[in-house]
Amino acid sequence: MLYLVLASFVFTGALCYDAKYDELDVDKILADDALFMSYLNCFLDKGPCTEQHAEDFKNILPEVVKEACGKCSVDQKPKMRKIVNTLFAKKPDLAVEFQKKYDPNHEYEAEFTAFLLAAN
Repeated sequence: MLYLVLASFVFTGALCYDAKYDELDVDKILADDALFMSYLNCFLDKGPCTEQHAEDFKNILPEVVKEACGKCSVDQKPKMRKIVNTLFAKKPDLAVEFQKKYDPNHEYEAEFTAFLLAAN
């Protein structure tokens, strides 16, 4: 349940997601509510995907959730955790929508939650 966003924010690749996503300024996104909402609306099919890499993230979000960020790089994992934790803390209603969209049967919830709670 605790995932989804942004999962929000991870990417495409064979063994790891593209290193270009390592440079994404998550703090900037989270500090700007309009920007954060733009990403969230994209992921929930409520708005266009106009922000940096938003369409890419939306396309790989199902895999990120399913694999508990298994293809995320060392730099991407803490960013994913920060995004998801912020989603649940600041926008719990949208967090529930993400869960319903990307893991409606709670198939990946336990593994993704374990990833979110991990230190590395």
